[in-house]
Amino acid sequence: MAAGSFSGVLGRHRRARFIAGHLADLLVVVTLCVVVVAVTRPQVVGDWIDVATATAVLTLVAAAFGSAAAIVALVTGRLTGDPRPSWFGAALLLYAVVLLPMSALVVQNNPDGVARLAVLSMLVIGLCILIAALRPPARLGAWGGWALIALALAVGATVALQEESRFTTLLAGSPLTSLVAQAGWATVAVLFLLDGYRRQSRIRARLGLGLLVIAVSQLYRTVVPSEPATGLAYPSLRILGMAVVLSALLTMALRAVSQIQDDYDRLQETLGDATLLLERAAGQAAERDHELRNGLAGLAGAAYLLSHGSGDPQTGQLRDAVLTELGRLREMLENPLTAHVEDVPAGAQVDPMIDERDTELLDLGPRFSPATAAEPAEVPDSHRVDVVLRQLVSLRAELPIRLDVDDDLPVVAAPDTVTRQVVTNLLANCDRHAHGAPVEVRGRTADEPGFVTVEVRDEGPGLPDGQDELVITRGVHDERAGGSGLGLHISAQLAQEYGGELVLRTAHDPRGCLAVLTLPAVT
Repeated sequence: MAAGSFSGVLGRHRRARFIAGHLADLLVVVTLCVVVVAVTRPQVVGDWIDVATATAVLTLVAAAFGSAAAIVALVTGRLTGDPRPSWFGAALLLYAVVLLPMSALVVQNNPDGVARLAVLSMLVIGLCILIAALRPPARLGAWGGWALIALALAVGATVALQEESRFTTLLAGSPLTSLVAQAGWATVAVLFLLDGYRRQSRIRARLGLGLLVIAVSQLYRTVVPSEPATGLAYPSLRILGMAVVLSALLTMALRAVSQIQDDYDRLQETLGDATLLLERAAGQAAERDHELRNGLAGLAGAAYLLSHGSGDPQTGQLRDAVLTELGRLREMLENPLTAHVEDVPAGAQVDPMIDERDTELLDLGPRFSPATAAEPAEVPDSHRVDVVLRQLVSLRAELPIRLDVDDDLPVVAAPDTVTRQVVTNLLANCDRHAHGAPVEVRGRTADEPGFVTVEVRDEGPGLPDGQDELVITRGVHDERAGGSGLGLHISAQLAQEYGGELVLRTAHDPRGCLAVLTLPAVT
C-alpha cells in the first residue's frame, strides 16, 4: 500500500516536472518566433537587404543547421544503440543536404514542373522516414533509413529525367507542393509532440516543437504572398525550427555521453575495488607462502634427522612417509595447475607465484630416496593402496586412527598422489568436523569387480542438516566447522579424472561421516 502511494506521488511529481519544463520550452520558442517575424518584416529589412539573395543564403544556413542536427542524431544513435536517432538523422540529412539546396537554387529559379515534382517525391519519402523514426522496423535496424534515402534519391533522379508534360506544367503553377509540405510537416510535428507527451520526455517534445516551427514556416509562406516584399520571415523561421531540433539532439547526445561517463566511472570503481581485493589476496598468499616455506624447511630437517636414525623398521617407515609427502608437495609447487593431470603439454607455463626456492628446498637428492627401494617395480601410473595408507596413518600418530587393510589388494591404476591427496583431505576434514573422535581407515576390494575402495569413517556429527548423502560441489561445506569446501571438490574431481568416485554418507551405529573413495584396479 505504501509502495503504491509512493509510486503515485513519484509519477505525479515527474508529470508536473515534464509539464513545467515543456511549457517553459514552448514559451521560449513562441517568443523567439514572434521576435523573428517582427525583425524580418519588409518594413525592417526591405530598405537595406536584397531579400531575394538573403532568402537563398538563409536557406543554405538552414541546411547547415539541419546537417549539423543530422550528424548529432547519427552520433547519438551510435552512442546509445537506439536506431531511432539514426533514422531521424537520415531523414534530416536528406532534407538538409538535398531538398533545401534544390529548393533554393533550382526550384525557385526554374519554372518547370519536373524539378518541383522531383523535390516533392523526395520530400514525401523523407517525411515518411521521419514518421518511421518514432518506431523503426526491428528488421531494418539502424541502417534502414539509409536504404530509404537511396530509394528517395533514385525516385527523385528518375522523375527529374522525365520530359515536361501537361501534369508537370499544371504542378508548376499550383500550390500542391506547398500544401503537401504543410500537411506533411504538420503531421510529423504533431506525432513527435504526442510521442513526447506519452513518454513524458522533454527532449522528444522539444523535437516536436522544432518540427512544428518548420511547419509554421511552410504555412507562413502560403498565407503571406511570396514576393520579396514579404521579408525574410519564412527562411528565418525555418532556421529557428532547425535550431530547436539541433538543441534537442545536442541535449540527447550530452545525456548519452554523460551516461557513458557514469558507466565508465562505475567500471573504474569496480576495477579499483577488484584491484584492492587482488592486492589483499596476493598479500595473504605471500604470508601463507612464507609460512609454508618455513613448514617445509622443518619437514626437510626432520627427514634429515630420520635418515641418521637408528635404522629400526618404524623409523624407516616414518622416513619413507615423510619423503613421499615432501615429493608430493614438491610436485605441487613446481606446477600446481598440472600436478595430477595426464599428458601435460610441452612448454606448459609454471605458476609465476611459485618461488624457485620452494622446489630447491624439497630437492633432497638421491641419498634421501625411500628405504623401500626393494619393493617390486611398478609403473608410474599405478600404486599399492596399503603402502600409501600405512604411510599416511604413520604421519598422524597423534590422532586416534585405526587402520584396517585387506591382504592382497589389487594394484590401483592411478598415481599414488591421487590416493594421498584425497585421503589427506578426508583426514583433515575428520579432524576439523570431529576433533578427537576415533577415525577408521579401511582399504578393501570394492563390491564392483575391478575396483578398490578406501573408506574413511569418523564418529562425529555426520553430514549437515541430517543428509544421508552429500553431493560434492565447489564451495559446499559446513559453515559452522569452517573450511572453504575446495578440498572435497578437488578430491572428487581428482577421483573422477582417473575413473573413480568419491561419495560422502552419514554412518550409523555409531553415528558419523563415511567417505568412500573408489578407484579402478590394474587389469
